[in-house]
Amino acid sequence: MKLLIFSDIDGTFMNHDNYSYSHLKNYVLKIKNKSLIVFNSSKTFSEIKKINYNLKINVPFIVENGACIFFPKNFLKKKPITSSFFLQNDFLGYKISKKNSDFWYNSLIEIKRNFNLSFSFFRELSDKQLQEITGLEQNELKDSKDRLFSEPIYWEDSDNKFEEFKKQVELIGGLINVGGRFVHVTDGYDKGKAVKEFLKLFKENFNDEYLSVSLGDSQNDISMLELTDYRCIIKSKKKNLDLKNKKNLYHSKNIAPKGWSESLDYIFKKEKINF
Repeated sequence: MKLLIFSDIDGTFMNHDNYSYSHLKNYVLKIKNKSLIVFNSSKTFSEIKKINYNLKINVPFIVENGACIFFPKNFLKKKPITSSFFLQNDFLGYKISKKNSDFWYNSLIEIKRNFNLSFSFFRELSDKQLQEITGLEQNELKDSKDRLFSEPIYWEDSDNKFEEFKKQVELIGGLINVGGRFVHVTDGYDKGKAVKEFLKLFKENFNDEYLSVSLGDSQNDISMLELTDYRCIIKSKKKNLDLKNKKNLYHSKNIAPKGWSESLDYIFKKEKINF
């Protein structure tokens, strides 16, 4: 049976504060022959591609909170011919979002005028500000700015003002997703919808039976966590996530990255899967 592991990155696979995950390299090496590790993150194509290269895995991944799935060029057996597919370097992209980052920037500029200094667009933040907010190194910032579909927002105002902002975004057809550091505006896609599309394409291309697992730590992971056979909430400083589907739910005792391997070890033991 194939294990399909859908995982957030920041605060789930990587430590939220220092982005460490080095002890997971050997762990991934151990489990990769029996599992497909599909990162599903707010990170960009460039960022996740580098993480996968570092882990020595050439597998599909989902970017920008579910906006697009990228498959290694020859991963899918049936070659799809629709406008949703496009080539990006050595990957085949499957667009779930119908918009791009410039669309959201231009659409939200008018709303920003009404909210004065309540928020900043990702592209407006200086490298110094981004380093303070994210903790990323200077050489990593370029990849984080390489956005195809989304324009994250850094919110700096009250919760009441944020509720007002949400209503205005909904009036222009946008939906709000709250991540670990940034607010994301979408045209209806989310991590869960991307997982649904992935599973549909997986079934169309492969006859493998599979067990699905998801791991996350933030509000924007809930849609993904609700969908899979097993769901793992990684311990976090943030408030607890409330899932409707509590079947096969595991709460890690450790924060990332240790909480990631701890959660999977629990599932492997329960399912009697050995490596």
